[in-house]
Amino acid sequence: MKKIYFLAIGAMLPVLMGSCSDSFNAQDAAGEGRLILRPSVSADMKASRAVAGDELQKLSDECIIWVSSNKGLVRKYDGISNVPQDGIWLVGGQYTAEAWAGDSVPASWDARYFKGVEKFDINAGGTTQVNLNCRIANTAVSVKYAEDIDNVLSDYILTVGHSCGKLAFEGKDTRRGYFMMNSRDKDLVFTLTGTRQDGAAYSYEGKIEGAKPSTEYILNVKYEGTDVETGGAYFTIQIDENTIDIEETIEIISAPNIVGYGFNIDEPLYGEAGKMERKSIYIAAASELTSVALSMPTIVGDVNGGEFDMIRAQESVYEQLKSKGISRLRTRDEANNLDNLKISFEPELLNSLADGTYEVNITASITVEQRDGNDNPITVTKSNTAKLTIVITDADVQAEPLATNDPSVWATEATLTGKVMKDGVEAVGFKYREKGAADWIDVDGVVAQGAIAKGAVYNAVLTNLKPGTTYEYVAAAGAFTATNIYEFTTETAAQLPNAGFEDWCTVKESGKDVTMICADVNSLFWDSGNHGSATMNKMVTYAEGSIVNSGSNSVCLQSQFVGIGGLGKFAAGNIFIGKYLATHGTNGVLGWGREFTSRPKALKFYVKYEPAAIDNVAKNAPAEYVKGEMDKGIVYIALLDGSMRQGNSDDLKNSDYNGFPVIVNTKTTTLFDKDGGNVIAYGEHVFTAATDGSGLVEVTIPLEYRSLDIKPMYIMCTASASKGGDYFTGGPSKMYLDDLELVY
Repeated sequence: MKKIYFLAIGAMLPVLMGSCSDSFNAQDAAGEGRLILRPSVSADMKASRAVAGDELQKLSDECIIWVSSNKGLVRKYDGISNVPQDGIWLVGGQYTAEAWAGDSVPASWDARYFKGVEKFDINAGGTTQVNLNCRIANTAVSVKYAEDIDNVLSDYILTVGHSCGKLAFEGKDTRRGYFMMNSRDKDLVFTLTGTRQDGAAYSYEGKIEGAKPSTEYILNVKYEGTDVETGGAYFTIQIDENTIDIEETIEIISAPNIVGYGFNIDEPLYGEAGKMERKSIYIAAASELTSVALSMPTIVGDVNGGEFDMIRAQESVYEQLKSKGISRLRTRDEANNLDNLKISFEPELLNSLADGTYEVNITASITVEQRDGNDNPITVTKSNTAKLTIVITDADVQAEPLATNDPSVWATEATLTGKVMKDGVEAVGFKYREKGAADWIDVDGVVAQGAIAKGAVYNAVLTNLKPGTTYEYVAAAGAFTATNIYEFTTETAAQLPNAGFEDWCTVKESGKDVTMICADVNSLFWDSGNHGSATMNKMVTYAEGSIVNSGSNSVCLQSQFVGIGGLGKFAAGNIFIGKYLATHGTNGVLGWGREFTSRPKALKFYVKYEPAAIDNVAKNAPAEYVKGEMDKGIVYIALLDGSMRQGNSDDLKNSDYNGFPVIVNTKTTTLFDKDGGNVIAYGEHVFTAATDGSGLVEVTIPLEYRSLDIKPMYIMCTASASKGGDYFTGGPSKMYLDDLELVY
């Protein structure tokens, strides 16, 4: 069994020169010492380096790092790349560094959890380096059968788990299962079931006592004799215990990092002509820098056309740049294979620039040796780019440009940001107008922190804007109006297709008629469980013309038992944005979600709900569902980004299911996680009783945004007449829906 240790290098590198001043001779803060924290994540997977690298990046991005003292938490970082590169300054004393990555779930084939803890001391004036390695915290289980077990046992399944979760190894399943032990369960219980040669059922039970984390248990299923005997002694299961160790080290080296000293290099750097101070850029790499290309023709176009390589250029070129006011200082730590470059723009250069905007484009590169998916050595160039924008202006205030698709611009509102460029400015704000309009509209600005003073940042929120419209804006302060005019375009107020459920059609599937919520299959946006219930000639979702808010139809969701006699399953009346992908026996695979980039504030719709008593409760249903109690209905909506997909790992690997952010498999009860990391906004309404009156009532579901700086890629909306329908649980309830509208 091959284990791999992943060390992410580069994203967390310390800048060798320190960061307390714009020089290499930084003075330690009184009573403080510096922590160089190097977090990493180890994994135990058998995979090519290419696959391993992909998983490493995901784990590194999700890793949470804490630094605590005896007084509690003192630092927290989300993602390894956010750990300060030039170190963390802490008051002298005793500390603990902790890190977590992955998913802590009770039982899973692929979700693993990693944890690391290191204690350390900080000495005033000193530097402490801590390597914080997150190692796997799961208990792993795999199964090995005697080669000829099929001669004596068939249809065998070995189920392993505890009170919070179980996994079933069906047949000669070679996968490894991962378990998180809890305070209640100290043991993992396993059961082998199958059919003997004589057709009788067979069962064997046992347990892994005191199951340990970071340990793999191999269940070796063996037997003696040639006939299956009665009783459990015929089969034996030998348990091998192995620590999940790290045997091979692979370094994943990040591209060089480019940062500005005392300023964010991703934002414009403003200054007044003749009053600029030195500005420096730091470039840190976890390997020897092979190239640092600068393009700045508007600044020093008379020297080499403004194109330079600060690593490869001739010394004479550096001397010309130095005479212009651009210097470089390189610090190379060959012992640790670290390389740092500092590029400084001196005041004599910056103060020689006339009012205007100047750009410096930077590309830093390293060359590293890696392995491809076939374990062959390859040479890879890793590069990072940045753009330093310098704005020289004599303006009282300056507006910040809004990027294309800036998340601060919504369908009906936008947030503008400006900066105070001088002292003595008394009032700040903006002027804006619809592009092409004659008159400007004034809006006051609010300083984010402190009073109006040079360097202060202020904002203004524009409201009641038109969706899908381009606006212009400028910064203003009293009688002063800036000359730089910027633009932004509001989001479109997109609506859901066929949201009044007027369009329907019928298609044939396996000789059965299936009612679908679309004019034809090419315009499918909504789908339902009709594809599964049609196998028993029943429709759980259909058009209803007698109860409507507008138009000719609403949609009726009718929960019911689908089967003959006791053979079948309970099916909830439902609709969802997406597509019914496949039927496996009495189970379905559903693709939830469609592409969508607008950001509504709420979902409004008209509904009539008629609950019935729950008469079907599946064995795996949560405790909230009790036979005889009244059913509940639910409507929920979510906006998702493209950072991950939700669903069973095997379903996610099926290329036929691509294009949907969530895959729901009713066999495995792999359901949508509303708290998942890809959920930007979510809202729901649970119907705990019948709606008032005989007709439809209006309901609005506000969307709660968990992230305001990311735009969505997908929208989900699901409605069910039985909230427990995911578990084949509920009663013969009905829900009528009409005229779904996204509110902006």
